[in-house]
Amino acid sequence: MSLFSHPKFYAVYTKPDADLGKHAPVLVKEGFNIFAFLFGAFWSLYHRLWLVSFMVLLFNGVLIYAGREQWLTEPSLAAIQMGFQMLMGLQGNDWREAKLRKKGYMLADVALAESTLRAEQRYLERAITAQ
Repeated sequence: MSLFSHPKFYAVYTKPDADLGKHAPVLVKEGFNIFAFLFGAFWSLYHRLWLVSFMVLLFNGVLIYAGREQWLTEPSLAAIQMGFQMLMGLQGNDWREAKLRKKGYMLADVALAESTLRAEQRYLERAITAQ
């Protein structure tokens, strides 16, 4: 464990009728998502969050149009864009969890670990011993 790594909470989602051997659990880190913050549209497309992707593209299009029409100043456009990117970073993982619940996944566990791999290992250890 390095000096800068610290444990994070991971929500573990599984299909209710799934066998541990058939379907791997889906882990979602709780908290701020730096990739959603930096690469909002690409991140949402990668995770197949189609509505979020559409909203990001629409929002950016409106900002570009507002800038061209000079409805807002450059600093205000930058502040609005930064606020939107913060929203993406703060809510990104919650949107992923909502999509998983909509697809029939259920929250099976919450794991505290230094990495996604370690969190999955801890979940599987607990799931196997519970059977």
